[in-house]
Amino acid sequence: MDVVKFNDQVSQTLTSQPSVCARSLHVDSPPHKPSLTTSYVHGTSTFPLIPLTVGQSLDNTVKRWPDREAVVFLQDGIWKTFAQFQQDVDKVAAGLLALGLKRGDRLGVWGPNIYEWILFQFASAKAGIILVSLNPAYQVKEVEFTLNKVQCKAVVCPTHFKTQKFCEMLREICPEIDLTPAGTVKSSRVPDLRMVIVTDSRQPGMLHVEDVMQAGESRHHKELMDLQSKLSFDDPINIQFTSGTTGSPKGATLSHHNIVNNAYFMVCVPVSMYHCFGSVLGGMSMAMHFIKLVFSTLNKTLFCSGLMLHLGIAIFLYNFPLHSDTASLKSLGYCRIEGRIKDMIIRGGENIYPAEIEQFLYTHPKVQEVEVVGVKDERLGEQVCACIRLKDGHISSTEEIRAFCKGQISHFKIPHYVIFVDSYPLTVSGKIKKNILKQDMEKKLGL
Repeated sequence: MDVVKFNDQVSQTLTSQPSVCARSLHVDSPPHKPSLTTSYVHGTSTFPLIPLTVGQSLDNTVKRWPDREAVVFLQDGIWKTFAQFQQDVDKVAAGLLALGLKRGDRLGVWGPNIYEWILFQFASAKAGIILVSLNPAYQVKEVEFTLNKVQCKAVVCPTHFKTQKFCEMLREICPEIDLTPAGTVKSSRVPDLRMVIVTDSRQPGMLHVEDVMQAGESRHHKELMDLQSKLSFDDPINIQFTSGTTGSPKGATLSHHNIVNNAYFMVCVPVSMYHCFGSVLGGMSMAMHFIKLVFSTLNKTLFCSGLMLHLGIAIFLYNFPLHSDTASLKSLGYCRIEGRIKDMIIRGGENIYPAEIEQFLYTHPKVQEVEVVGVKDERLGEQVCACIRLKDGHISSTEEIRAFCKGQISHFKIPHYVIFVDSYPLTVSGKIKKNILKQDMEKKLGL
């Protein structure tokens, strides 16, 4: 079966018989031998992957279930059917094109679970713009690093959430915002940033979501329609950041193909939207399974979707070990799980690399040496513990170290425990035995 016919058949089947599409399109063939640049892991499977873009997935669902509820934000009184949601998505997508963003540009979304998060997720995908998921706990240095790392041209955020003052932090990074017309930012610290789009109260020098929705004219909507035939399901569409082994966050690029198929098998997700887990396995399930998304204010962290009857009920807990495995891709396309990333700390589902915290703590004037380990915690799984050797003649306290971190690194990276040490357990070659250090700290803390 050629690719065009296969694509047409999948698209047609999804809109007519979604519950049997996988069985109808059964493909069973041996894996091909990929080139060295191939990143696919492909083996024999009962269920074929779905060759659709994010926009196609939503459009197909709208054709079948236009009046079914798609998105509900209880705390904001927002109830959208699939047809209503699609109208909003198309308005925002056309508006982004009208404002000068184009296919391949990067747009960051920075904030909690709000309607605009999922709205811009689908709108950016439909416009071919790559959405960058920004952790709402990021502080100034962290968000500046990520914006520059992937050259974000736009950022969408509320003015504030709890103690996080998003617009104030952006002004600290980019004071030029107040001096230029909205949408024409030019900054020395973040040279690629052109606009900030606010989701709640209007701010000087910043656009509002309503401005984006009203910006698109008929020619921009036509441009958006024409663009759909040019997008490929292999195009990059999302960048997810996680802590890096060398200290700085690393960005993982996801394609339409990737997130559409990951979403197809997920129906209930209790996590935040900025996570790959939340936006991909959660947000995308609406379009893939013709269901309603319900956002609850419980802890401000709960994200749930409706359940798809023909798949049955499936609950997936957040704290699971897949984000802590290492793997390699073999020459025939098979993926082999080889072991756990020993140094990574998993605190309540957040992946934390000690090197990032260590590099920051080395900037404290009293710190001579520091090693960060994860110690067990009954509720969160692990907590961050900093083992610090001070410079000669200096004294410090847990409170001083934590205060030094506050506002500089995300709250979940701030050491819960600070232990001052004179030495570390070493191997015969002089390397620090982190596994022994971890055990020693747990014993010292009575954990």
